[in-house]
Amino acid sequence: MNYDDSFADSLARLRSERRYRVFTDLERVAGRFPRAIWHSPQGPKDIVIWCSNDYLGMGQHPKVIGAMVETATRMGTGAGGTRNIAGNNHPLVELERELADLHRKEAALVFTSGYISNQTAIASLAKLMPNCLILSDPLNHN
Repeated sequence: MNYDDSFADSLARLRSERRYRVFTDLERVAGRFPRAIWHSPQGPKDIVIWCSNDYLGMGQHPKVIGAMVETATRMGTGAGGTRNIAGNNHPLVELERELADLHRKEAALVFTSGYISNQTAIASLAKLMPNCLILSDPLNHN
């Protein structure tokens, strides 16, 4: 099987079905939610973003920004590494407790990134599924 041709055919099909994803270059501006700047091929344009995970605009709320600035000033920025290397970050532990309480669950787990959550999910599935076979290209990252 010629994998290059197979992948090229899949991409061509996605494009012909208009399902090939191209990500929009957006710049959110604090204090202007839900407005943003779209860096279009023709230049910057003011737009309104109608879809977002920040449903209530809390990512731009002055108290949220203030809490982030205060925490960054006190603790610095960045994760410093994964939990198994750098340990838990106390505000994250508090967030997980609050999330568990909010959803009436025994516990919650916040991952440092989508990459880490995917890596963990794959490892967990492999452990839980008898005779699970995972095939991976040796050139995959990590």
